[in-house]
Amino acid sequence: MVGVGRYLAPYILITAFTYVFAKNALAYASPFVYGALTTLVTCATLFIVTRGKLVLNRDTILFSVFYWLAGACLLTGLNYISSSQSAILSFTMPLIAIPLSVYVLRERASRVEAYGAVVGFVGIIVYNIPLLNGTPTLIGVGLTLGDAFFWALFSVYMRKLRLQDTTQTLATGALVSFLFYSALSWIDFRFRPSLNLAADIGFLGVIAWTLNPFLWMALLKTEKLSRLTTIVFMAPVVTLIYGVATTGSIPSYVTLAGVVLIFAGIYVSSILGARSAESVQALRIEPKT
Repeated sequence: MVGVGRYLAPYILITAFTYVFAKNALAYASPFVYGALTTLVTCATLFIVTRGKLVLNRDTILFSVFYWLAGACLLTGLNYISSSQSAILSFTMPLIAIPLSVYVLRERASRVEAYGAVVGFVGIIVYNIPLLNGTPTLIGVGLTLGDAFFWALFSVYMRKLRLQDTTQTLATGALVSFLFYSALSWIDFRFRPSLNLAADIGFLGVIAWTLNPFLWMALLKTEKLSRLTTIVFMAPVVTLIYGVATTGSIPSYVTLAGVVLIFAGIYVSSILGARSAESVQALRIEPKT
């Protein structure tokens, strides 16, 4: 787990603040317009590296469609709920990703990793209780859960495509997303240029949707999806800390209980899960006497 730390820490921080920047941008542009502008920046950035090269095969196209659907659900859902609520609901993703990784990738999750995922997911639910006290609409919740579902799907396909050129795969996904966003932007065209919007486009276009998927792909190449999805439960905790620092609002005991469960799930899945795997491997290679 030490080797993935250089990718994991920036990934968690970028993920946590993606929701904040995206929510702020919707004050100046509609979701599909903002999505089109953001993916245009992402395409330009990635095409410089790939020199315009794309990857066109069945699995890459499926990855690209799921990648767009996750982003579209995230942005449209933020029209109805807050950034912190969106972050928390999005992290129901592991509940979907772990069985998908078993079904699509034929990865086996150990019992310890499964227990850790369950504990962490319960923590997400408990953490979510005070924030879902009648505030968000069912539409926002449903769209954000859609983001979680498609995030799980494209993560599974990212791991499936791990032997493929990462940058070209992401460039293909960004181009497909740009085409979909542009085609649908007429449904609700709203655009008010500002420096704040430019900063929001820059963050999502260059950092969140260019660098962060690259970090996620790098993580998927080095670690099992079932373990990673539990570890990244830390992102909503960062969202909580940011909210306390900016608003001064102290979280309730229920929220804090959720945080404790999240960290317990991380510990069980990553630390104990790794030790369990090492023990099993040692037993397999131990010479018979």
